[in-house]
Amino acid sequence: MQVFNAQRIREDFPALSFCNAKGQRIVYLDNSATTQKPRCVIEALVDFYQHMNANVHRSFYEWGNRATEAYEHTRVSLSKFIGAQHPEEVIFTRGATESINCLADIIGQRYFQQGDEVLVSELEHHSNLIPWQMQQKKRGIQVKGWPVDADGNLEISALQTLLTPRTKLLAVTQVSNVLGTTPNLKEIIACAHANGTLVLVDGAQALAHLKINVQDMDCDFYAGSSHKMYGPMGVGFFYGKRKWLEALPPYHGGGTMMESVFMDSFTEAGVPKRFEAGTPPVADVIGLGKAIAYLQQFDWQSLMRYEEAVIAYAERTLCAIPGVRLIGHPETKTAIVSFLVDKIHPHDVATIVNNQNIALRAGHHCCQPLMHRLGCRGGVVRVSLGMYNTFEDIDRLAEAIDVALTVFKS
Repeated sequence: MQVFNAQRIREDFPALSFCNAKGQRIVYLDNSATTQKPRCVIEALVDFYQHMNANVHRSFYEWGNRATEAYEHTRVSLSKFIGAQHPEEVIFTRGATESINCLADIIGQRYFQQGDEVLVSELEHHSNLIPWQMQQKKRGIQVKGWPVDADGNLEISALQTLLTPRTKLLAVTQVSNVLGTTPNLKEIIACAHANGTLVLVDGAQALAHLKINVQDMDCDFYAGSSHKMYGPMGVGFFYGKRKWLEALPPYHGGGTMMESVFMDSFTEAGVPKRFEAGTPPVADVIGLGKAIAYLQQFDWQSLMRYEEAVIAYAERTLCAIPGVRLIGHPETKTAIVSFLVDKIHPHDVATIVNNQNIALRAGHHCCQPLMHRLGCRGGVVRVSLGMYNTFEDIDRLAEAIDVALTVFKS
């Protein structure tokens, strides 16, 4: 296991060698949207299409067998990576958004009745809010919000007040994609379970930064995306405790998800096939497996300490720039800092720093209710770290913000 060294691993990511017309290397600070891919992941995609391009679970020839073996190997690797008890508790999807939509629908079919409640934290990405609002329209449930305080924290005392006998499910993020807020999920989940409430955790922003153990966390469901953890786009997953998955109906109909089919009926396949109808993104799943293997070579305590140091440096550096105001001051945060620059719209900040080959995101970040709560209706500028970001990247950003301030003062 390697001690983490950001300068060395940058060599593993070909995209980070990009330079603009001025010869400035890219400073990529939009990792919450998507991470760059290590060479081993890119090579895995090419290798699949050159040497085993076949469908899975359907063939008896060599390519099909190799593809199926590699596909299912990723399921085993991912289950270990998140601390699941069984590989069958991992279901592949197109991403965290589809995972949550799938879970909202199948949990809704099985468990929701008119008047039931789903509690959603105010930190949530739209992908962990709108699917529950759709269930509200479809099944007559009530979606309730769990507000954050002025610093961006979720308060356990407020949760205890909001939970009622009708609260069937709590949806909560592990890491906020705007503030980096990292709630105490063990305490939150224990509180919800004491009320008889299921818990779904959106782990999309956590998987690349924190050591995950769904059994220790004791969540009922967990969703994530490959492209936010150095894997390919177009694939994600959800975890569910096996006892729940075996009780839930299919989401899509088609090949693989059935055991037997007649003109007037069908029988469902077991878990996980029940939830994986049709041809999956085989190459991308295999690429995800390579991303997991890449991540597992590092000492995660060292990695997490390094990222904590860089984000703390980013906060200190940005605070030292006159006219810059940080947004949110959560008690515990991970890999993200959001800010505003005096009298400059966030979109303009992002555009100006792009001229210095610095990539970051500005806007609502698919969190409009949180923006309203924070009083940032025009959005914010967000710095989101990856494992390859350095202190020098933050210095480059600070210099570019100084340029932006000079432009708007002149």
